[in-house]
This record gives sequence, structure tokens and C-alpha cells, in this order.
Amino acid sequence: MAALVAGCTGGSGGETRGTSHAVPTGPSVGPSPAVEASGEAVRWALLTSAVPPGMPFEPYFAALRREEEVLGPELGRVQAEREANLENEVAACMAEAGFTYYPQVRAGTQADPSWAAAAELEGLWDRLQVPQLGETREDVARHGYGRWQEAAPGVILLTPENEAEVAERLAQDPQLQYLESLSAAALDAYYKTLEGMESNGAGTWSSGAEMWFRGEGDSCRAQAYRKVPDLETDHPMMSDVYEDLLGGLWEVSWQVDNDPRTLALDREWAACMAGRGHDVAEEHGTGDGGGEYVTSGPIQAFYLAVMTGSDGRVADRDLHLDWTLPEDQRSMIQSQPEIDIALADFDCREQTDYMARLVELQRELETAFVADNRPALDEMLAAIDANIASR
Repeated sequence: MAALVAGCTGGSGGETRGTSHAVPTGPSVGPSPAVEASGEAVRWALLTSAVPPGMPFEPYFAALRREEEVLGPELGRVQAEREANLENEVAACMAEAGFTYYPQVRAGTQADPSWAAAAELEGLWDRLQVPQLGETREDVARHGYGRWQEAAPGVILLTPENEAEVAERLAQDPQLQYLESLSAAALDAYYKTLEGMESNGAGTWSSGAEMWFRGEGDSCRAQAYRKVPDLETDHPMMSDVYEDLLGGLWEVSWQVDNDPRTLALDREWAACMAGRGHDVAEEHGTGDGGGEYVTSGPIQAFYLAVMTGSDGRVADRDLHLDWTLPEDQRSMIQSQPEIDIALADFDCREQTDYMARLVELQRELETAFVADNRPALDEMLAAIDANIASR
């Protein structure tokens, strides 16, 4: 059941605050010189903040985490077995087509542990949709928001010790060596056979209309997905019995974002920031589904810090799309201009009592949800206890 929460998305197409938060993937470059010299661990930025203890949802999230802790490893083994079977089917199919395919296995190299810990925190459900700052002004003056970079999904952030290991592994990868041996025409045919991909020319390929991950199409991956059954739907971690209830728990944080009182609070905070020389006014836009949204509040300061270079210059283009920008104008490297923005954010949160007021609004909506859904929530807790006891 826990997996269902992680997969939910907020908002219903109406007005929202800036809630398109990506999990911070952190820069692949090393620590800033000051951090490196001091030997301190890198402080990774977080787009969310911890809720205080004693919130109404606390027992339910604690139970879901406990279920994932106990049942998650078993589900991981089942998933790994299925992936191995899929890869073997793909290899057999490619061989029949006259190609070589080496079944792929998950890399054992781990990301930087400090980044991994931050990413795990970011994935928790009982978090406020506000970038995290240190508890004291001195801490913010030292670290700002932390280091941050939005990287492509799946990028593993390596410790320096692991970089040589990965480079050596790639150099010896038989799959890569095989692909390098193919002509351009053979590569086009290879990717077409493997995943139904079409050549874009110049050594690039893109997905066609085929949905191989749904078993749709004639590629080897599509055939493999048809042959290897999905995970058992009766596995407790895959059950959708409480999907609506879990979605409701998750939705409360988005209701907080949408509440007119939050927008009014954001405007108070933004006026304070403007008085300190930082333009973090709310932005209005239209989503892909046609719904109107508003991006406002401390997330605006966070992204302002991301776009501010170490010389204080702010990028005037969309940092999510323009990778030609200098590193320090699409990342946070804990430079002084970034720290100055974080300090202004800290001061304005203090001046407006921002976090306390936001928490009270969150508490109010959580309390109402629990009151409206207590029998179902109690039933879910009992089911989690039974799932754990059965293992």
C-alpha cells in the first residue's frame, strides 16, 4: 500500500501553488571549495520540510512506513526476479533476430550516501511543501538551502571513490562493446528490434508508437512483457484496496497549497522578500490539462537561488530547459549570493510567522480528513497489522 502513496500526484487541474516539486538529484560535481576544505559532508537541498510531531496523520504514515520496512524487501526480491526473467526473454528474442543482447542487471554502485539520505527524506509523505532551511540563522548563513541540481532521471550520483569503478565497468561492458561493433544501419535495426525505436539520424533514436512496457507492439521488449506476468496483485504492497484513502491522505498537502489563506500568507512573505531586494512574486500559468496554477511562496526563493550565479547575476531563461547556462546559474553550489537569498527567506519566514501558520492550516485539514474517514483509516491500520503479522 505504501507504494501507492509514492505514486500519487497532487492537484485536480484547478488553481494550485507551485507544487511541481522534483526530488533533488544533486550535482555530479564535487563539494564547494569551502566544504571540501573543511571536510564537511555536502548539505543537499530539500524541496520539502518536516512536519512537527503529533500531527493527526502521524500514526497512519508511521504504519505505512512500518509496512514498507517489513514487506518492502520481499517485494524488492519479487520485482528483481521478474526483471531478470524479462531480461532473459529479451535476450532470447534478440538472438532469434540475429542480434546479441546481454541481460542487464541493476548496478551495485551506490550514490553518495548523504545525497541518498536526502532523497529518501524527500520521498516521505508527511512533509510540508516548503523548501527546508536550517533551524538557526547561523546554520542558514553557513549552508543556505544546500547544494542542488535537477539532473536527468536515473542519474546515479557517485562518490569520488566510485567514479573509477564505474568508468572501468563501462569500459568492460560487453553490451557497449557489442553496440560499438555495429554499423549505423545495424544499430538502427537493433533498436527497432529491441524496443521499436526509430532512428532520428546522427546516432539518436526515439520511441515510436509502441508501448512495449504494456506488452503492446512487436519488439522484443513488448514480447517479453507479454510472456512474463505482472507482479501478483494480491501482494499487500501492490494492493489497491485503499488507493482512494491513501490518495486522500496525500491530497491534503495539495489542499493546503490551494487554500486562499496560503496564497495570502505567500503574498505577505513575498512583500517582505521584495523589501530585501528579491523579486519572488507569484507566477500564474496554465498546465498541460488547461487548469490554471499559481507558483508562489518560498519555492520561488529556492528557484531564484538556483538561477543566481556566484557573481549575483540571475539567469533570464528557463533553467529546466536551458542546459547551456553556466553550472552556477542552473544549480546551487552554496555560493554567497545563494546564501543571501536563503537568509532573506529565513528572515521573512520569521517575520510573517510563516511556518507556524502553515502548520496550523495543515493540522486543520488533517484533522478534518481524519474525522471524515476514521472508520476507513482504522480498517487500514488493522489491515497493515495483519499484513505484517502474516509475514
